Amino acid sequence: MNLKNYWISKLIIILGIFFLNSANADIKIKASQQVSNFLNTIKEFASEKDSLIKIKRSDELLDMVDLEFMSKATVGKHWKTVNDNEKIIFKRKLFNKFIQFIDLHLEDFKEIKFQEKSIKLRGQKLVYVTGSIDTKKIKNLDITWKLSSKENKILDVEIEKISLIKTQKLEMRPLLKKNKNNFSQFIKLYFSN
Repeated sequence: MNLKNYWISKLIIILGIFFLNSANADIKIKASQQVSNFLNTIKEFASEKDSLIKIKRSDELLDMVDLEFMSKATVGKHWKTVNDNEKIIFKRKLFNKFIQFIDLHLEDFKEIKFQEKSIKLRGQKLVYVTGSIDTKKIKNLDITWKLSSKENKILDVEIEKISLIKTQKLEMRPLLKKNKNNFSQFIKLYFSN
């Protein structure tokens, strides 16, 4: 290899590293912005009195969450056997459960503040945004947002190292086993409360 080719190969490597780091920084910035947008939309939802605007905010929240992934992860292997209609019903009810949780804690969510501590890439597909949340009632609650790096959607949330998806899965497991051949019955029983 002559001297000219040697320097060209080194330049290509340096440029490759530069562009890779730029792409990773862009993914991290987008993930951070998505978490901020999500929390701002929750604040707006919690503060809103007009039901039509509240529905719009709810739709915006839905667009920021990967409900398909959450549903697959919480139901596990049973998801493969569920028909399309039951999947739609389940995802809608799962999201409605989330919205009901916000409605229960409206006053607290009106003043939610997130202090970002770090953003880490986890392989090619995941971004973790770690920080703490303060509300009227709760101070310095550790939280990790798990987002897909490709779609920039929220996949899971860990609060004090307890995963929302794992908690849902553990909660659903007994009912899923009991109704493994009747997913419609499972949906009816699980979302009845």
